[in-house]
Amino acid sequence: METKKHKQEIGTGIDKLHDDILIAVLSCMSLKDVVRTSVLSSRWRYLWMFTSGTLDFDDWNTSTRKIMKREKFKALVNRVLNLHQGSRVDNLVIRFTNLCYQFRTSEIDSWIYFAMRKKVKGFELDFSVDDGFHCCYKFPSIEELLLLSPSSAFGSLRCLKLVDVDIDDEVIRYFLASCPYIEHLCIRDSDATMNLEIVGPLPNLKKLEISNCLNLRSLEISSTNLVSCTYQGRKISSPFKNTPNLTELTLGGKFCHSFAYEPNKHSSYSDQLVKLVLNFQTVGRERPIASPDLHTLYFLERLELNIVSIGCRSLFFFTSLIKGSPNLRKFKIKIEYFTYSQQSTALKLNGGRMELFPEVTSATTGGFHHKNLKVIEMCGYIGLRSEDEFIMQLIKVAALSLDVVFIDTQTDYHFYCAKESYGTNALQRSSELYDRQRRHAICCATDLKRKCISQIKFVIT
Repeated sequence: METKKHKQEIGTGIDKLHDDILIAVLSCMSLKDVVRTSVLSSRWRYLWMFTSGTLDFDDWNTSTRKIMKREKFKALVNRVLNLHQGSRVDNLVIRFTNLCYQFRTSEIDSWIYFAMRKKVKGFELDFSVDDGFHCCYKFPSIEELLLLSPSSAFGSLRCLKLVDVDIDDEVIRYFLASCPYIEHLCIRDSDATMNLEIVGPLPNLKKLEISNCLNLRSLEISSTNLVSCTYQGRKISSPFKNTPNLTELTLGGKFCHSFAYEPNKHSSYSDQLVKLVLNFQTVGRERPIASPDLHTLYFLERLELNIVSIGCRSLFFFTSLIKGSPNLRKFKIKIEYFTYSQQSTALKLNGGRMELFPEVTSATTGGFHHKNLKVIEMCGYIGLRSEDEFIMQLIKVAALSLDVVFIDTQTDYHFYCAKESYGTNALQRSSELYDRQRRHAICCATDLKRKCISQIKFVIT
């Protein structure tokens, strides 16, 4: 009885609050939790329609690990947006991975127009899928946007993220010119983006990503307050014209290769970097040895490499990047290995050739000491000799400064190996092989720990 009475007292207390206060509280909650409150009482049934927080839709259900049926997801999004009565929404996020090729663009256009009417601060459309399918949805033109809003269509926008959405260069320029508060711009997998200019005062733009735009021919970035940038794509002329505050850079594709193999072509901006992430690909012909004349990255403190490799290939090439970064404090490398069938498929697709990073010896890359490296982290470790030799080399060159070595043995490589060996039907045997390979990697990492200097801490997971 006391418990029931206590709940009634709490309910009575909440019910005494004004609607504006309740709506403000609901606006801080997730969409899923907000909708749940509609069953509390008749008064709460419609309050969620006036919230101004984040409307976040995702057709991937993390709890069931299944994708929602296409029509059901579209109906959900349309129903919530149509019922919303508030004047503003802070953020609208729609991740639709099950979009078919034959879709009605008018439905997606209506989602964009909703974002315009509600004066969103953050807007994200993500139509990407794992199998590489491109949905070919075209973002509305400037004329179509202005038809609905003669003034600035997205005047309050601070963050725009478009993934697998084709958007013209002129529309991107329109966003930059008419959105004075924009802080984060991401254009990924747009086939319509060709000659892009990120130019102007752009006083608030701090973060920029241009990735995997296959038809991109030129890119110019001139933004004095830009701090973080990601460019993944073809090799083009250096896009960084005036970026004095750029300190964090992520590169991928052919342009990443150019940065690693032709470093002096990037010296105009690379010497100001504090954090650098390089995503190496493996397509085409094998790369010759890089020039030993490396540009020194004096301010670089954190270096991350994401590479794809084949088993037992030497990793010593990457010590040259560490040598060229005398003030580096943390080095992280994540390795994804090809299984036998994946390697065969890659060779067939590329005419029997694969582009891998140069293979060099320890004698070529040794002969220096690093005075500032504190942390080494290797992810995707499977217990190969090439991995051990690389870690030992880094420990040797940073023996006086190194504090800790992290080795992470969690990798999809074990899963794919097990799947190739026994298939998806032999679930138990696949699981046993996965566990055995993982235990082997942990044992190898433990043996490596015994060989190292005692004062260096090893963390193995």
